[in-house]
Amino acid sequence: MGTVNRKKQAHSADVQMHLSVNGHIVSIGHLGPDYLILDDPIDHPPADAQVFLAIDGEERRWQVRLVDGLSASQARARISVRG
Repeated sequence: MGTVNRKKQAHSADVQMHLSVNGHIVSIGHLGPDYLILDDPIDHPPADAQVFLAIDGEERRWQVRLVDGLSASQARARISVRG
C-alpha cells in the first residue's frame, strides 16, 4: 500500500475592524455582542458611531451607540446596536 500525502490547507482570514465616531477612526482589536476593545482608545462622550468589519474583502457596517462613551484609559467600551 502506498502512502498518501495529504496536506491540510489552512486559511487565515484577513480581518479589518474599526470604529468611526464624529470624524475619528479608531482600530478595534476585539468585537463582542455588546462591547468592543479598542487598540488605541481615545476619550469621547457617549455618541452614535459606526462599526466597520471586513473579512477577506467582504465589508459590513452597522450603527452602534457608545453607551458610556470612550475613555483613553480603558480599551473596553460598551455598545448597543442601533436598529
